[in-house]
Amino acid sequence: MNLCIFVGYSNQIPIFLGLFGKENLIYESKFDAADFDGNSKQLYFHKNLNTKFIFYRMESDYLNESDSFFSAFEKTIVIIENIKAYHTIKKTKELNNCKKMFIWHYGEVFEKGFMKDIENINYDLIYSGSKRPEFEFNDNFILDLELPFRYFRYYIGYVWLEGLLENMEIPKYNKNISKLFSYVRAHANSSWRTDFIKEVNGLEELLSKKDSANDAYDLLYPKYKHFEAINDYLYCNFNLIFETLNPANTTECFITEKTFKGLFFGKPFLLVTSEVVLNYLKNRGYYILNFEFKDTITSYQDVKQSIKNFTNWIQSASEDEIENKYNEFLNKSINNRKILFEYLNDYSQSEKIFTKLLNN
Repeated sequence: MNLCIFVGYSNQIPIFLGLFGKENLIYESKFDAADFDGNSKQLYFHKNLNTKFIFYRMESDYLNESDSFFSAFEKTIVIIENIKAYHTIKKTKELNNCKKMFIWHYGEVFEKGFMKDIENINYDLIYSGSKRPEFEFNDNFILDLELPFRYFRYYIGYVWLEGLLENMEIPKYNKNISKLFSYVRAHANSSWRTDFIKEVNGLEELLSKKDSANDAYDLLYPKYKHFEAINDYLYCNFNLIFETLNPANTTECFITEKTFKGLFFGKPFLLVTSEVVLNYLKNRGYYILNFEFKDTITSYQDVKQSIKNFTNWIQSASEDEIENKYNEFLNKSINNRKILFEYLNDYSQSEKIFTKLLNN
């Protein structure tokens, strides 16, 4: 039997479940809240991989585990997320038949200063949802831009909405609400969003805007804020989604929960992101509304032009024409959900990655 180790619960368990599917795992720990709160580790077993997965609550829980415990397994993979965890790294390097793996499931908090530490750890494999120029020529690097979707499915609780959506009819065009909705939260690092809106003539007047954080409660419990998207993404008409990175940045890219929600709810949306991400999604078969208003998008200016063309159209078209086109776009957008779940429910790539790492 093999062993795979994660240190920490909050980020690690959601990405683990997204990689392998909760339905494919045997939960070996006691299913009891009091036991969970008082236990230092949680145990899962994956039959196909013949691998036990252990989640240690704290770094100290992993460090206190005896070497003889680890030696009882044929091979071990340790997922080291905290690149500053020097004691964890030292212990891992001393284990026999052990591989070091980094799952970079979410690119938003990556800093260039991390590179030196990552190089020093000398990972056997980096599985990333973030395109980074520093990694492009690394043989031990696997890029999957949809990897964050696996994480969001569990981390923000959308796995519990899937059955609900199957029984809901997706709303068609509603003349009684704004034609275009968007979350526009602009602070120091995202002031480009405000600039972008101002640079597209007529967009600001057309837009029904909402800040996704309004008071201390929202800031204290950000996970629960993700559920307001049920109303804002599902019961809006057109949706203008701003990704995290400035679309002028093409040296790096990653996809966040903002796009995940757009695909999840299957409604027509325009996406303000780099041409790299737009074309990636298009090539994967997703329907992104930008391409209805600009056939070819190969630059930042093309991205902006697609939004300009949409704005010009919706300002000049009649209400009936907008409604007819919207419902036409809706029929195409619904398929996004199908493609998304085909990806989320296909665990073969994850199993191949771990199998190869265990066997090498």
